[in-house]
This record gives sequence, structure tokens and C-alpha cells, in this order.
Amino acid sequence: MKKITLQFYSLIPRPGIQKMPFESDADTVRELLHEIQEKPAVRLTTNISKASVNNQFVEWDAPFADGDLVTFLPPFSGG
Repeated sequence: MKKITLQFYSLIPRPGIQKMPFESDADTVRELLHEIQEKPAVRLTTNISKASVNNQFVEWDAPFADGDLVTFLPPFSGG
């Protein structure tokens, strides 16, 4: 079981960046996202486009380790 800090953008119940401790059995960022989406206590936006581990963008099959900061980001737009 890996103990990480999960950071994500939430629309419900509070808009904005949320940060929380999280324990996971996943090996990759993709597996972690699926694990989180199955837990009703974590309210991610419905559309996740990028992930980062320790503030570095990663591919979906990238591993993460105990103690890492894993962030899920929605699509961004602007000009």
C-alpha cells in the first residue's frame, strides 16, 4: 500500500484545488485514477486530461511511489 498526497480539481462540493492524503494499491497513474473514480468520497471533475507526479507531467502508464504527490488536471482553456 502506497501513501501519497493526492491533488485534484474539484467541482463538488468545493470548487478549486483539493489536496488530501490517499492510500493506494495501484502501480500506475492510470490505475490510480480508476481506483479514485470508484471511491465516492473523492470528487474529481468528470474530465481528466493530464496527470503529474511530483509536479512533472507523466504518461498514464507512469509509476508512482510511496510519498509522491500525484495531481490530476482537467482540460484548461484560455487565451
